[in-house]
Amino acid sequence: MTVDPTFIAFWLLGLFNNASYVILLACAKSISDGGTALVFLALVVPGLSVKLSAPYWFDKVGYNKRLMISTACMATSFMIVGLVSGGYARAAATGDNKVGWELFGVAFGSLQGSLGEASLLALAGKFDSFSSGRNETQNNNNSNKTANITAYSSGTGLAGVFGFAWKVVLNDWLKFSFSTTVLLANVLAVSYWWVFWVNLREDLQEELLTNNGIEEEYVLQEGNNEGEEVEASNEDLEVPRNSKTALLGPFHNCMDNEKGIKRSASGDEGVELYQRVDQKEQSDDNCMDDAIDNTIRSGDELDGEDSAVQHIDDRNNPSSSQSYIQTLSIMERLRLTLSLWPYTIPLFTVYAAEYALQAGTWSAIGFPVEEKDARDKFYEYGNWMYQVGVFVSRSSGTLFTAPMFILWLMPILQCINLVFFYLVATTHFWYNYTLLFPCFYVGLLGGAVYVNGYTRINMDLPLEIREFALSSASVADTLGIVFADFTSLFLQSCLYRANGIDGAVVQCPVGKGR
Repeated sequence: MTVDPTFIAFWLLGLFNNASYVILLACAKSISDGGTALVFLALVVPGLSVKLSAPYWFDKVGYNKRLMISTACMATSFMIVGLVSGGYARAAATGDNKVGWELFGVAFGSLQGSLGEASLLALAGKFDSFSSGRNETQNNNNSNKTANITAYSSGTGLAGVFGFAWKVVLNDWLKFSFSTTVLLANVLAVSYWWVFWVNLREDLQEELLTNNGIEEEYVLQEGNNEGEEVEASNEDLEVPRNSKTALLGPFHNCMDNEKGIKRSASGDEGVELYQRVDQKEQSDDNCMDDAIDNTIRSGDELDGEDSAVQHIDDRNNPSSSQSYIQTLSIMERLRLTLSLWPYTIPLFTVYAAEYALQAGTWSAIGFPVEEKDARDKFYEYGNWMYQVGVFVSRSSGTLFTAPMFILWLMPILQCINLVFFYLVATTHFWYNYTLLFPCFYVGLLGGAVYVNGYTRINMDLPLEIREFALSSASVADTLGIVFADFTSLFLQSCLYRANGIDGAVVQCPVGKGR
């Protein structure tokens, strides 16, 4: 059995991309012991600006340049934090000036993580599309459509364990200085670029130049009752009636009886977003016929205008995806991004719940809760179990793809976990280290929504918008983290007051302390 080197490359890139974020997160108290919230914000807000703006400029900047910038940001982050904390940059290494410069370095780490994640998810989806297109006439194995996204997700899952271990082993066990610990992390920046340049850059060029891009999309032509696949001609590319495509919009409930995949069935005013539908999976032709009629009516209304569906040239051209996106106006790109809500809402919700849960409730649990060391110990162990759960579930993408119903159910279960741990922290009805098992479960849910959200995007959506959708949808998890960062401050404050603990940085807005 041979392992695809591209699979390994994406796994390593996921590991290196997110490890930098986790290392800086693990070092938050070393950067600013009394202002860790500032470190958290510096790790999130700059990256959020990248993901929010990505839909409007990613198509103008290639993967090579984006990954080069991401690598430079990673190295810059480690160099600034390491040099300033070690006193090597004398002008910046005193008092508040020191903390400010270190936060400036952390901000570069945030830019790197978000730029890398949004780019690599899209690139992994592109390689998965190529692999599945090449092999789909030979088998119908869904793992071909999700292998590289799963590899990247699995790498990011292990990054949590790896990043915390980097700090613990070098700084705590081997007694390296904080400065040395951070400066040594530059080996990750070198490895990050080397893996991409040596492996994926060459493979990407071979895909674009030798294989002429993603394999041909196929459509079912009218009168083809046997369901055999025939190659689409260029004439079929403007809202083809016989392509069995539908729009992502208000989401009529065309459900696949075998797999429970929700199909979109009506149009949105500007952006025409197609969704391929495999005839083998479609059990309700009448529903899809209605969807096609809606597609054509929307297309007719846009005739003569600069719409997103006009003149998509040569579907087999490797740049067809970028060519399609380049025809969209700013408002059309915004509507297209918002139309991804079936995937972004679960991603946002699960991240908001789990990060509020970790920072807000786990920080107020300890045995006994009055002792700071006990609270810190549970928080550390709980996060280790959480990271292991994330790694396990993010590695499962080739084994199982959740239907939309499950994708939406898992964030609800995560919100229930938030309520559960809040009750634990206030009532102590279950109060010992067996709580680490629910912590592992929290990680399983969070990782599962991540990998299944992105694999569903790459499986459900058409070739023309997959890369755009994957990079654009990645903003949802970052928004969830920002929301949780603020929410957790008040959760922690209320739990501290309920347990008679001092040290909260904000005042609980409700209830009374005991």
